[in-house]
Amino acid sequence: MSQLYKKPLSLLVALILLTSLSAVTVSLTTSATARGAFTRAVDWQEVVADNLSKDSIEGRLLRGIAFANLGRLPEALKEFEIAGEDAYANDISIFILDKLTQLRRSPKDLLLLNCAAFGSYAFGDFAQSISYFGKIMELDPDNVWARNFCAIVYGQLGEFDQAQHHLEQSLALDGKNQYTHLLLSAVYKEKQQYLMALYHYLQAPEAVKELQSFGII
Repeated sequence: MSQLYKKPLSLLVALILLTSLSAVTVSLTTSATARGAFTRAVDWQEVVADNLSKDSIEGRLLRGIAFANLGRLPEALKEFEIAGEDAYANDISIFILDKLTQLRRSPKDLLLLNCAAFGSYAFGDFAQSISYFGKIMELDPDNVWARNFCAIVYGQLGEFDQAQHHLEQSLALDGKNQYTHLLLSAVYKEKQQYLMALYHYLQAPEAVKELQSFGII
């Protein structure tokens, strides 16, 4: 397994650490799906602004999840440094189970679906995690980061064709996303397609530099 897959997985675990849905600013928007269902969209920039000066655990986690959804991964990882501390393990489990219970009542809530997707990963249920990511992508089809995180889970399973599929869809949405290129480079490396791996690696100089500064690659 490529190191590029191993290290970002700590981010996946950390992302389940949202503390309180009521503390997150949300707004009702019409879904792009044919069903016309309502989904909850989050203004992540506002979440960052609201918690910028807070040093509490809640403030850090809210900033971290916002940074992750904005694609500001190094900043997210910095906020999520507390995620590996054993003292919070029980609280994390309680949080995940609570959000899964809420999801049964609100199956199209994007915040709850994100909690379920990352929570299922944390519990080792990768197939269920992928299923939740699929629902997120259905309700929020332009979400590049949901596709990228789903690809990381597929990479953890060794299903690199599926990972490649989602990353190519991400690239179709945002061809300049350097993290998508970097993940595609890891996929092609695992598939021993080294020219393609090198090509995508060279498309991501700033992403490489950022991750190297944090010791991730």
